Amino acid sequence: MMITSIFLSACAINRTNLETPNLKQTMTPSLQFEVTGYSNGSLMPSKFVTRDGGGQNVSIGLRWQALPAAESYALLLDDKHPIANHWVHWLVVDIPNTTTEITEGASRTDRMPKGSRELRTSWGRTGYDGPEPPVGSGEHEYVATLYALDVSKLDITEKTTHAAFLKTIESHIIAQESWSGFYER
Repeated sequence: MMITSIFLSACAINRTNLETPNLKQTMTPSLQFEVTGYSNGSLMPSKFVTRDGGGQNVSIGLRWQALPAAESYALLLDDKHPIANHWVHWLVVDIPNTTTEITEGASRTDRMPKGSRELRTSWGRTGYDGPEPPVGSGEHEYVATLYALDVSKLDITEKTTHAAFLKTIESHIIAQESWSGFYER
């Protein structure tokens, strides 16, 4: 009788856990995001690589599903290889919440979303500059991260650093998603 009672209690606890959703999971929005032009975790086509690196330096394209709670979006593309030390290849902020796409090759053109700002990268220039890893340094991982933010404008200058950008947005992130591409020379 006691074993039956313990078994029934355990079943009741399990059933209760199944019926009560994890509140944190239901409250965290999901950001559906993709880079157009290559699959997540695959090699980046050479057209996205700098001219000196053997490519055409075409900025990557991105698509995402709008999040109703987002006031704006921000994009960071950086190199995660230890030699690169988070070398920033593209940093875009104040992307309007109505935007769901940045077309391939849009950097430094009027095809960028109205109101968005391209900031200075580790190259010392504003806008996209693709991979150009040192010859023989192995495969580098380039990670594009899209952030959904709860503010429409960020209080940062064009010359912000990687660390300062992350510090500025840390309390404003609603959701984020990343996409990796690899390249080596």
